[in-house]
Order: sequence, then C-alpha cells, then structure tokens
Amino acid sequence: MKKLAIVGFGPRGLSALENLFVEISKENLAINIHTTLFEIEKELGTSKVWNTKQPAINWVNISERALKDLEGRPELVFKNVTIPSFPSYLKWSHRDEKNLDETDADQFPPRKKIGNYLSERADSIVNILLEHKMIAVEQVLITDLEYNADTITLIDLKKNSYIFDEVVLTIGHQPTKIDEDIKDFEMQSIDDDRISFPETYPIENIINSKAINSEKNVAIRGLGLAMIDAVRALTIGKGGRFKILNKYTFESEFISGIDVPKKIIPYSLDGLPIVSKPLNPKIDRQFSLSKTQATYFEKTIRDVADGNVAVEDNTFLKEAIAKISVENYFELENKLFDENIDKTALETIVIKWLTDPNYAHKLIQPTNCSTDQIISSFVEMACGKKAVSLDFCVGQVIRHCQPILYKSFSHANIDETIIASVILLDEQMKRYSYGPPLESMQQLLALHKCNRIDFNFANNPNIRNEPHAWNFEKEENSVEVTVIINSVLSAPKLLEVSSLIIQNLLRNDLIKPIHSKLGIHTQKDGLILNAQNNSFLPIAVLGRLAKGSVIGVDAILECFGTRIEDWAVGCVNRLKE
Repeated sequence: MKKLAIVGFGPRGLSALENLFVEISKENLAINIHTTLFEIEKELGTSKVWNTKQPAINWVNISERALKDLEGRPELVFKNVTIPSFPSYLKWSHRDEKNLDETDADQFPPRKKIGNYLSERADSIVNILLEHKMIAVEQVLITDLEYNADTITLIDLKKNSYIFDEVVLTIGHQPTKIDEDIKDFEMQSIDDDRISFPETYPIENIINSKAINSEKNVAIRGLGLAMIDAVRALTIGKGGRFKILNKYTFESEFISGIDVPKKIIPYSLDGLPIVSKPLNPKIDRQFSLSKTQATYFEKTIRDVADGNVAVEDNTFLKEAIAKISVENYFELENKLFDENIDKTALETIVIKWLTDPNYAHKLIQPTNCSTDQIISSFVEMACGKKAVSLDFCVGQVIRHCQPILYKSFSHANIDETIIASVILLDEQMKRYSYGPPLESMQQLLALHKCNRIDFNFANNPNIRNEPHAWNFEKEENSVEVTVIINSVLSAPKLLEVSSLIIQNLLRNDLIKPIHSKLGIHTQKDGLILNAQNNSFLPIAVLGRLAKGSVIGVDAILECFGTRIEDWAVGCVNRLKE
C-alpha cells in the first residue's frame, strides 16, 4: 500500500484531497493509497483564516458575485465507495445571480460564512473516507521532514515519526522573521502599561483586550485589508456601530460604544490607502476585458512565459496592461480627460505610472493630499459619482487581468529576475486590485468625520519611545499611543520563513527558493526541486510558499484551481507505478 501525507488541511489541503480522489475515480483505479491528513486546527478545511468561530467583523475582499467561480465537487465513485457531490458556493448559499439587478450593490460575506462552506465541504468527504479507513487525521504540528532512499519521514513537535511514499505541503501562510520595529515595540511594552500586538489575528485578542478602552489611543501599522478588520475590532467589537445613511453608497455614521478607543491612528511607509472595489456589476463591467482583449493578454503572457518572446524585465506586462486600460478608459462616460492626449500618449502615461507609483499627472489621483481625501475621492469613483481617474481605471483593469496572468505565467520558462519583476508589479498594484468592499471605506470615512480615526500620521510618522507611551509625530502634529497593532502580513520570502518545518528543509538542503526574495522552486505538478542535485523529490508544495514558481497565491479561488489538479494527476500516476 502506498502512503500519502497532506500536511495542512485548510482550503488547499481540502482541494488536494478532493482532486486526488477525482483522479482515482476517473479510471476507477484499483490502487491502494492511504492518506494521512495533518492539521493542528480542530476544524478541517478552513485553516485559521476561514475559521467558523471568528467574529463576523472579519470581511472578505471577494464579492459573492465573484465567488461564482468557486465550483462544487462532482460525485466520486471508486472501489464500491460513493462520495456525494457537493454544490458550488453560489448554490450552497442559495444565491440566484440571474434575478439580481446590475445596479444592486455587490455583497461581501464575512470570512466565517465561507468558512462554513469549506467546513461542510470538508466533512462531506473526510467522514466517508474515515469510515472506509482510507484516510487518517492527525491533529499534530509537523516540524521536520527527512528524505532518504525514496522514503519520507515526517516528525511532529513531540518527536513522533510518520513514514510516507509521498508528501504534499499545503501549509499556507507561515510566520517570517519579525520586523525590527515590531521587536522594538514588544520589548518596549514589557513591564509597562503599553501593549503591542505583533499580529492582527485572531481578532478576538483585540476585542477582548482590557488594555484598550475609551481613554487610550491605538495605532495600527499598515493601511491594507487587515487594518480594516482591526478598525472594526476597535469599533464594532468594542460596542460601537455604523448606521448606514445612504443605502446606495453605504455612506455611514458611527455611533460609539463605551470601550471604543479615543483615537485610532493608522500608518504606513507611504500613507497610501487601499482602494475600494466598484459598487456594483454595472460600474465594474466598464473595466472588464472583452474576448479580444482577453485573448490578446493571454497570448502576450504565454509567449513570454514559454520563452517564445525574449524580454529583459516586466515592460511587456506594463505595455499589455496599458493597451487594454487605455481602450477601456476611452470608453468610460465619466472620466477625467484631456482632448489633447491621444491613445498612444495615454499608454505612455500608464507605463510611466506603473514604473513609478509616485508619477504625477492631472489624470491620476494626487497622492500629496490627505489620506481621507484620497479615500473619499476613490469612494466617489467606485460609486460612479465622480469622474474616474486613469489610475483607478488601470487598477480595476488589472484585477480583471489577474486570473489570466496567474494561470498563464505560473512556472514560466524564463529568468528568475524577470519572474521577480512581474510579481513585484503585481504586488504593487494590489492596493487597487485587491481592494475591500466600498462599505469598508465608508466606515473609515465615518470614523474620520467624528474625529475617531486620525489620518494625520498615516504617512511614515516619527515614532519616539517615551516612558509609558509611544509618541507619534508628523509635521506639527503629535499624539501619545499606548497600543500598537501590526496589521502588515509577512510576504512569503522562503529565506525569511521562521516555521520549524521550513527551517529544517532549508537546513537539510532539500529546498531552495526560485529567487532570493520569493518562494520554493517547484515544477508544474508542485514537486520541489532538490537543492542538492536539481532532481525533483516526491515532496510537493502547493500555495503561498511556492510563490515565484506560481503567480497568484493568496486568493481563495486559487485554492481550487488547476494547480491542485496538476498535482493530483502527477501524484496518482506516480503512486500507481
């Protein structure tokens, strides 16, 4: 009997298990495979990110409409075992897209709702396989992996060992080396009235903290999606509420609670906030790709990824994005425009801006104004109430391009420095393309209007350590802070990952990064490249830690994509030999 281990049983682990048995059922293979699932969390299929017990204030940045692509699982029949089908997310949630109006606002579910879907989907396959003794579940933390003569030994935290023929790591987000300023904050808050949260999650730590009350000022490091969850923890989680004043635009008023902090002070290195998604399908469709544009974009990316067209950097991607963005921009009814600028000149402006985010132009939203003004401006564009700036258009077009980019550029057959430059551009644009629901940004504006959130320190403030407080300074403004929350999620840089299993794999020379700033080098079916002799091991890595080999690793839809299918096909072929 062949033995397989799936280490980490969140969404990707679930998808791996499903696709494994999809491949087995296709040919009704009479091979004997026993699979062990290793997951430290009690809840299967969700990981910490989608845990069903988390507060409803943790929202996702993907709409119910976009979740139409989260397909279900077909019925699986093999060896006299039947695993029933499981519905797509939309069918499971009883959402009828056909009867929705184009002008209805997109809905964004709380993370726990998607978690409920994943949990039910996991239980529906795991329980049957457990009943037939085809799998086992181990609630332990795997800390080491040893490879010797085609045998893989996994070792848990208590030094128990498990032997397998093949292993797939689907362990998702891993801790990395702590930034120096976070270390400093933690050291400075020891034996003091202050408190430093090195992570935003679990969000309950913030909600339940007695150190946060109406007399305290709280700073949040970072201006991304996790910052917004932290803000809701400090407001809704502390007894406050938002009253919607305009059902169309989600304009809101904040009504405070007894333990809401006196001031909330978000900050980052550049002070630039994340940009909300368009309000509804009608507005969003202006930025989507036509069939011709999608074909052009896919061919451009594949030609480079396959090595058919030689490039030196990511200019080819900028040019493709600029071409599509300008075509869409010219079609917009309500936009900033200059009659003296033709399409060619406009494409040049886009490329300059993609090269330098600080590039200034009258068609681009200024960044030298206050953070609340930037938020307000983009909110109005997202509502269709204000002329769309060129950068807003480009950012939304990129969001529609990303699925094609992620599929076509993964495992590109080109120099690693070019891969790194493409990923850098994609990361740079996530401020626009990975934006939150419009309602989230309206909540920030509501807090600003009632002087509960202070954006005066958003752009790289000077932070001085003083007795019993941190002093934030920016120009003529200063404020004392006794709580700092880090909402910046660490990037998947392999050489900076601090989890024991990755540290041990590096130390044993079993893995190497595809680039010094990226993740593990894998081939198309997920197998890792042996750092010692450049051969591929029977150890696969799927997801975030393979960033660089694959592009686009953070989205929930990517957990159920073709990359997992490629692994399953290869795995079954190897195990049946």
